[in-house]
Amino acid sequence: MARVCVDACFLIGLYDKDDQHHFTAVRQFEALFGRNPGRNQLIAPWPVLYECLGSRYARDARKSILFSQRWKYLYESGQLRLLDDLSFRMKCLEEHLGAQPRPLSLVDRVLRALIEDKPRTFEFFVTYNTGDFKDACEKAGVYLLNEQTSPESYGT
Repeated sequence: MARVCVDACFLIGLYDKDDQHHFTAVRQFEALFGRNPGRNQLIAPWPVLYECLGSRYARDARKSILFSQRWKYLYESGQLRLLDDLSFRMKCLEEHLGAQPRPLSLVDRVLRALIEDKPRTFEFFVTYNTGDFKDACEKAGVYLLNEQTSPESYGT
């Protein structure tokens, strides 16, 4: 079973039919989690959920229903893991307040810290913001899946 951490842009694309990454996100979701239940596990850090499930999203019944259906499927099949990332959030908040030079959101800082952590919590990371994570993934040996890569090419 591969452990796959996802960025908010993947989830937003998955549930928003008007998003530029919608078709890619649906294809990748099906390849990673849709066939052979239990094959892969979706790792969801809390900051990603906060970013994805904001007020605007919550007011859209279509997105909420689709999200609930897919997440219920993942939960019931044992393919969903909500990541306890409190220590990473605190560390990254301190870095952010310390005005580290790289202009990243707090969510992206937490994701980079999770990618760089040893031992690794996941082997794959799905994002459409490749430039913010490519170096961290390469350094940590985490496979980066973006809008141009296919999960099948990595055997997932």
